[in-house]
Amino acid sequence: MIVTNKLKLPMAFVKAVSTEKHNKEGEFSATTLLKGCKDIILTDRHWDEIEVDAADRVWALFGSTLHKILEEFDDGNFHEEKFTLKVENSVITGTIDSYDMVNGVVYDWKTASIWKTKFKDFKDWHRQGLTYAWLLRKNGLEVNKCRFVALLKDHSKSKARTDEEYPISPVITYEFDVMDEEVEQLEKELLEKIPILEAYYKLPDDEIPPCTKEERWADDDKYAVMKKGVKKAVKVCDSEDEANALAEESGPNFYVEHRPAISRKCLDYCDCKQFCNFYKNMIKGE
Repeated sequence: MIVTNKLKLPMAFVKAVSTEKHNKEGEFSATTLLKGCKDIILTDRHWDEIEVDAADRVWALFGSTLHKILEEFDDGNFHEEKFTLKVENSVITGTIDSYDMVNGVVYDWKTASIWKTKFKDFKDWHRQGLTYAWLLRKNGLEVNKCRFVALLKDHSKSKARTDEEYPISPVITYEFDVMDEEVEQLEKELLEKIPILEAYYKLPDDEIPPCTKEERWADDDKYAVMKKGVKKAVKVCDSEDEANALAEESGPNFYVEHRPAISRKCLDYCDCKQFCNFYKNMIKGE
C-alpha cells in the first residue's frame, strides 16, 4: 500500500499509519470475511498499487493504539491470541483481543463513531463475534458471550446533557449471548463463501461479481414524485409503480424522478475502488 503525505505531516506519523497486508496468502481473517468477495480480492490483488493518504488513516492509528495499550495489562485473560481453521484450500483466522476462559467471554476493543450507536448498527460486530466464537469452539474452547467495548471518538458531553437518546458516556458496550443456532448458521455461510471466494480468485478483476447491496452499504432505489417548478419532492416512494400512479393521479405537472441507491462504502470507505469496475460505472451514472 502506498501511503502519501499531502499535508506534509511528520514522518513518524506517516510510518505509524503505514500498514502491512492484513492477511497472509491463503488466509482470511474474521474481519476480512465481513467484506464482499470483490473487495477482498481486489484489495489483495492490488495491495502494492492502492494509494491512501496518511491523514485519512488517523482513526486506524487510534484503533491500533487502543489495542496496544490494553494488551499490556494483565487481567487474567488471554490477549491477542490467534486461532485458525482450515476450510477448503484456505485458512480462516481470528485474533482475539481478550478471552476470559473461566466465564467463556470474548472481548473486542473498538473505536467507533457516535453514529454506530445512533443507528444501532451492530450487525458487523455481531458477525465478527460469532466468527470468533465459532473458531474458539472448533479449537475446543467454550464461548458463552461476546462483549464489544468501544470508545466513541466523536462523543459530545453537551449533546449527552440535552439529548435523552444520546450516549451518556464516551464508552459503550455491545454484547450478546452466543446461541448455538447462530453459530451453526454462521458456519454454513462461511463454508459456502470460501469456495466461492476461491473460485473468484481465478477470474479477471472485471468478471468478479460486485459486492452485495448490504456489503456496499447501499440503500434501496427511491422514486420521487416531483412537481414542476418545485425542488422538494411531493412524496418519495420505494416502488416505481407507486410513484408513477401517484404522479399520473396528481396531474400533468407531476413527474417521477429516479433516485438510484447510494453505495456509501464504495464512495468513502473502499480502498480498492480505483480498480473496481462497479464503482467506476456507478460514478459514471451519477
